[in-house]
Amino acid sequence: MNQGLQQFLREWFQSSPGRVVYNQEKLLVDKALENLFGYFLVQLGCVSKENLAEKSRIACKLLVDETLSKESTVQQGINWVQAELDFLPIGKDKADLVFLPHTLETVDDPYYLLRQVDTMLLPEGHIVLTGFNKIACMPFRLKYFSNLPGFTQAKYRRAHKIKEWLEVLGYEVKTVQYSSVMCFTANEKYKSWAKFIEKIETALKSIGLDFGNVYCLVAKKRVDSPTLVGLKWHLPRWQGVRNGSGANGTAVSTQNIKQLKTEK
Repeated sequence: MNQGLQQFLREWFQSSPGRVVYNQEKLLVDKALENLFGYFLVQLGCVSKENLAEKSRIACKLLVDETLSKESTVQQGINWVQAELDFLPIGKDKADLVFLPHTLETVDDPYYLLRQVDTMLLPEGHIVLTGFNKIACMPFRLKYFSNLPGFTQAKYRRAHKIKEWLEVLGYEVKTVQYSSVMCFTANEKYKSWAKFIEKIETALKSIGLDFGNVYCLVAKKRVDSPTLVGLKWHLPRWQGVRNGSGANGTAVSTQNIKQLKTEK
């Protein structure tokens, strides 16, 4: 897996425009994590030099990444595991919450990664993921009209497409929240156009079209528990039969069984 985007975001989020986007994303993540509980939180990849999941009430946090150092994660109160995200070293049904900050935007096969996440997640566990909105002004401009390699190589995933993938895996998507609309630019020449675009996007948002720069999706893993039916209709007449004997110790033959069914 190429984690180039996540590595790039660690530095870009420290810049002036990146800090604005990071604060927008942090608000969405804090709101998503504050009421999710469990014993183990697993974060796949790192996009910030700060702890993006610090508001989570889960005490044991595990960060899986290829390039971080142990010292940096200890300062954030996170246990670090160096591993490739294509081969996750997490067993089946081990995590209560899996956090993917822009992780799906770094992989060629996001559905394969989601299947791995589904394997490690406990029933009724949660997935929280973030990504850039590909139709928003800022991500669109940075991907197609900038020279920043992190954005030009990014593989944007639309929230509704991820929602479809999760529903196929049996998840219930609880919320999809978008950040505020903002199409800032450092070039004074285009600031008036940016303000005009922001007004249009805000108007479209009122009719259900979201143009926020970042989205945060929360999904819950649902596991069906099938209940056997049919047997209970005969149970009151058969509950006294054990190992071919009746409740009074008499043998039960095939003829007696047929007689019981006839009487019913």
